[in-house]
Amino acid sequence: MPSRTNANIYAKIAFILGIILKPILGILKLLLTFVTAILLFLLVDIIGLALKNFKPVYRTYHYIFTSLLSRLSLFFMGFYWIHVETVSLRKGRPSIPKLRQISGVRPGDVIICNWTSYVEVLYLAFRFDPIFTQVYTSSNTLRPISLWTALWLTGSYPEDKPPSSVKTYSLQELVREATINKLGPIVVFPEGTTSNGRALLKIAPIFKSLSLPIEAFSIHILTARYEYDNFSPTYTVGNKFWHFVMLCSQYFNVLHVKILAPEESLSSPNFTIPSAQSSVLPSPSIIQDDVIGSQILNLMGQLGRMRKTNLGMEDKKAFLDFYWEKTSGYAKKK
Repeated sequence: MPSRTNANIYAKIAFILGIILKPILGILKLLLTFVTAILLFLLVDIIGLALKNFKPVYRTYHYIFTSLLSRLSLFFMGFYWIHVETVSLRKGRPSIPKLRQISGVRPGDVIICNWTSYVEVLYLAFRFDPIFTQVYTSSNTLRPISLWTALWLTGSYPEDKPPSSVKTYSLQELVREATINKLGPIVVFPEGTTSNGRALLKIAPIFKSLSLPIEAFSIHILTARYEYDNFSPTYTVGNKFWHFVMLCSQYFNVLHVKILAPEESLSSPNFTIPSAQSSVLPSPSIIQDDVIGSQILNLMGQLGRMRKTNLGMEDKKAFLDFYWEKTSGYAKKK
């Protein structure tokens, strides 16, 4: 009995200390993250412009400071550990808890990842300094966007059509542009909007024009999941700043990244469509119209152990309309 009493006392002390320390910790980490963001903007987006005409130097400079400051931001947000492993989906082959294969990413390669939070955006910036993209389903095109825009769009209202003043590209066109100008790899969030990390939304049909074998560029498939104290880093709806404050107030957060083994990717010369697919697949019409997209969805589901749904961007917009109507008293205008 005394030991149980002592345990209760310690639990109460820990709870009280948490109430006192977590807000202080959150404010401190918030300030450090903001300082890091300002440094990133000044060093990369302002001072870096002076080097833009010297492409090899500019690319190296851009990568170094984007990688360093993005990782520092994640550290201040409580992501002291990032677990990365290369995973084989073939039975009998072990996973590789190293980044041995990821260094082979080249300009013009396509990185495909699920999208649950602004945290993945920072991780991808840290690891690859890529070209981020926004997906438009009405035209099956991509808009190259900056790191800042990608962070801003996380959890925002999905857009079907690009503004008239915005130039968009097909996937092949953007790959060609990035390869020729050495702009870095291209990140595609195929769901087009954030999901909850436990399931995958239908992906946009931007891969419809591709066919096997894919030889012009390499495809790298990643999935991200989180381990955390009390508050989930996944952000799908609500006040983004408040979510960020709550995230910073936790003692720790852990990001788990799984990378599909390159020899099992769609761009591998050895890739073949499995005869037996997962038991939960999108409708047959999606498979017929977008074979590559269906395979990507299937591989992401297996890699991240996430179920696939028949919900998409339109459903996310309907959910956001409902949420804002309930919380604000009005629905977002379409």
